[in-house]
Amino acid sequence: MTTILVTISLLLHGITFLFLLTRQQQQTNYQNEMETMKNEMEDLLITYITELKEENERLVMELKKRNHSNENQKMVELKSENMKEFEVSVSKSKKEDTHYETYSPPSVEDEEQSFYEQSDTAKVLGLAAQGLSAKEIAEKLKLGKGEVELMLKFYR
Repeated sequence: MTTILVTISLLLHGITFLFLLTRQQQQTNYQNEMETMKNEMEDLLITYITELKEENERLVMELKKRNHSNENQKMVELKSENMKEFEVSVSKSKKEDTHYETYSPPSVEDEEQSFYEQSDTAKVLGLAAQGLSAKEIAEKLKLGKGEVELMLKFYR
């Protein structure tokens, strides 16, 4: 009788030992999966940050270019305005007879039409609604793929 009980006890100990080994193996696999997922998330965030930095640098360079061209354009406009004023003063001084010219207000058609430009986010969401992928949207709007993906994640 004792041999049967010892055999049953050894058998139960063996089963318990195997159960503990498989449980430990599952725990190790789970930890490895979590570690790889964490590493993938870190890599993705680093990629997004890098793309954002590059795009910020491009934006700064573009703004510097525009600022420089705007300064040049303002200088040309100031020179042309000064020249017009000089010509008007010369023409008035040449006139012996001073008379008043009839004033006509500028017409509405001469003024430039003001318009509202959509934000990049609105453009991205509109193109995404049309079924374009993040890569196609990025190429079409000349934005970074990571930036487009980030916008889509935030606003969808």
